[in-house]
Amino acid sequence: MATRRNSSDKQRQVFQRVLQLSMGLFALVYIVLGYFVIKLKWLMVPLSDTLAYAMGALLVAYGIFRGYRAYLSIKDTMND
Repeated sequence: MATRRNSSDKQRQVFQRVLQLSMGLFALVYIVLGYFVIKLKWLMVPLSDTLAYAMGALLVAYGIFRGYRAYLSIKDTMND
């Protein structure tokens, strides 16, 4: 029984680590995408300056939010 529990805990830790890594990666993707939307003024279709800055700012803000959530998740896992 104890080995099964240890194995399950280890699998859960690996899954948590992969999940946290992907959260951080996607946060970075959103930030970079927001930067490119602002810089190139393009997101599948050409965008006006105002729309490009608004969409880019939203993507960067969402990326920062996702990064913060990933940080909290990692910090919470470290405390356990």
